[in-house]
Amino acid sequence: MTRSAHRRSRPLAGLGRMTVLGLRTSWRGPALVAVICIALVVAIAVGVEGLYPTRAQRVEYAATAGVSGISNAFNGRGYALDTLGGITGIEVGFMGQLLFPILGVVTAIGLTRRQEEAGRTELLTASRVGRLAPLAAAALLLVLTCAVTTAGLTVSMAATGLPVIGSAWYAAGVGACVLFFAAVGLLLGELCQQARTAQQLGLGAISVAYLTRFVIDAMGWDTVWASPLGWLPEVRAFDSPRAWPLVAYCLASVALLTVAAAVAVRRDAGAGVIAPRPGPARGSARAAAPWVLALRLERTVTGTCLTLVCLWALLIGLFSQEMTEIIAANPSMLAGMGLEHASDLVVQLAAIIMIVGSTSAAVQGAAHLAAEESSGRLGLTLSTRLGRSRFWLGWWAATLLSAACVLGLSASVLGVSIWGVADRSVPVASVLEVGWAYLPPVVLIGALQALLASLGPRWCALGWVPVAWTAIVGFLAEALRLPEWARDLSPAHMVGKLPVDDPDPRVIAGQCAAAAVLLALSLLVFSRRSLRAG
Repeated sequence: MTRSAHRRSRPLAGLGRMTVLGLRTSWRGPALVAVICIALVVAIAVGVEGLYPTRAQRVEYAATAGVSGISNAFNGRGYALDTLGGITGIEVGFMGQLLFPILGVVTAIGLTRRQEEAGRTELLTASRVGRLAPLAAAALLLVLTCAVTTAGLTVSMAATGLPVIGSAWYAAGVGACVLFFAAVGLLLGELCQQARTAQQLGLGAISVAYLTRFVIDAMGWDTVWASPLGWLPEVRAFDSPRAWPLVAYCLASVALLTVAAAVAVRRDAGAGVIAPRPGPARGSARAAAPWVLALRLERTVTGTCLTLVCLWALLIGLFSQEMTEIIAANPSMLAGMGLEHASDLVVQLAAIIMIVGSTSAAVQGAAHLAAEESSGRLGLTLSTRLGRSRFWLGWWAATLLSAACVLGLSASVLGVSIWGVADRSVPVASVLEVGWAYLPPVVLIGALQALLASLGPRWCALGWVPVAWTAIVGFLAEALRLPEWARDLSPAHMVGKLPVDDPDPRVIAGQCAAAAVLLALSLLVFSRRSLRAG
């Protein structure tokens, strides 16, 4: 029997070996998923216990935030909000309903399409490995990841003092949600020829699901089934648990995986149903400039970050008055952020989201550069008369400019929406000052991405660490009672809590100087090391 006939007759041949190989070589991504999910939920659970230690405070929370359509829109619907578990569930919703799906999609694409882009999948399937074995092995790894996440989250939540049964139901909901969006990632990995395209489509699907749930919960409609992100709160883990959301997640995941398998057996290796758009027949001389090349290659990622962050800024601005009233009725929320005025908290929350969004654009710039190096295209580009120094400085000038545009435009959207719709007493200029005062931290984190990228492609994933820590310090510093030295590891915290605090010119100057040093050091490292062969 020929190899092709063997693959057609046994599409799952070699599944066991592929699964073991995946566990040995690709365990970091799935492990990171479990760690992040557990850390996020446990951190918020600990923070909630510190903010609402008495039943009277929890009843007050349920009577105000729990009945607010705006709170439901941002966090999802809450149940049993007079309990620590119920409050934890709704507070996780603010970040979790975006983070959980993103982790699932990105991890699934990394296990499939990125492996195929690197040429490893083709080498494996050239032997006696069935056509569906790589996809099935990735699916098994993702199922194992979700099972480990569920078990670890159950134990961790119970360790914080939450009910064991409720913790198990909630953990199962989180695991099922991650599994569903991982199945979405598997399907997109089969449809798209490039991992970057698959991730962008996955991010778009998550955005549509979130906005659909946002509108449904804001209006109070009985159509929670219309968005997969609306299923997670309906588990009602700490109230009267319901099994249908878990069943829906599992059935939908099986359906998506079935479609992905049908696509996988019909497409060529390295190809996809959605082919990349061809470039122009003739390029312009201007396009050869490094900064122009960077802007062209990163325009989709930058546009996606800009759209999402501006949308968040617009929503916060439009509902700022309602959010202010809810926060004012819950003094514990202000205490949890270390602020005194509700309006300041609204601006601070928006500022954190803008910082995270703009720095994410810089991280994506580093990831894109790593992909160019791994594919060998960067080596071909630098084999011309284009010098390394010119390329490096041009690329990162464009990347940092993109991050600055995301920050500045989102601050403008926030200021105009607050002034024009919610509260005309808040001048647009003050909101713009808040946005641009956080530009040095954004540039500093971007310069750190440049240094990591200069070390090699495998270091670029660490670029998400300062972004994540900035979000943790911004949202949970007071609740987790982080020491001051830990908070100062966030460049945004060093600037201060704006608009309450006045930015320290010495801190801003120091961050700009540190960014310049990091960029210079990255240039030195990049100019001296050998590029990774494609």
